[in-house]
Amino acid sequence: MPQQNSVIVHPTADVDPSAILRGNVAIGPYTCVGPGAVIVGDVTIGHHSLVQCNVVIRGRNTIGNYVHIYDLVCIEQGRPAKEGSSTAEVPDESVIGDFAWINHGATMHGSRLGEGAVLGLNAALDYDCRIGKGSIVTDGSACYVGTVIPDNCIAEGVPARIVQRDITDDDRRRVMGLVPRAWARYAGDQQERAAKTKR
Repeated sequence: MPQQNSVIVHPTADVDPSAILRGNVAIGPYTCVGPGAVIVGDVTIGHHSLVQCNVVIRGRNTIGNYVHIYDLVCIEQGRPAKEGSSTAEVPDESVIGDFAWINHGATMHGSRLGEGAVLGLNAALDYDCRIGKGSIVTDGSACYVGTVIPDNCIAEGVPARIVQRDITDDDRRRVMGLVPRAWARYAGDQQERAAKTKR
């Protein structure tokens, strides 16, 4: 049984004093957690990641390395299995792959983002959505319960539908103005340089 209220912050991580960390929380090396962030539950965040201002992460969440989570994002575990009126066969769990990008105001409920996937501005994933590696759910789009988007697709609309498959970095630049994976690597490495300079 996991120890309760075990908060472990790597010495190189930068957690703003106004952030709230409660439960079984682990923050990896060179990760930054911004002002007003609330991280509560069983939450693991890898190295070189960024959790910006007023983000809420609660429940069981696994967040990878070089992940960018911008202001006012809400990420939560999701439904229990077969309790109340839940149709979940197993409990939902939030899993965010390395180099994923979750933009301002987005929401995730017990869903999974693959490596390098993007959830755009004010986009939403309802329970048990699966977004494949390198895929983009565009700004303001919403995936209904159980939506699956394969790798390297662009999905948009409400409900989100695939509008392009087999996307390249040129497509990512067109939609995002940058390549999210490359930016996350660059910014994470900048965080490491800043931490080393402070020491």
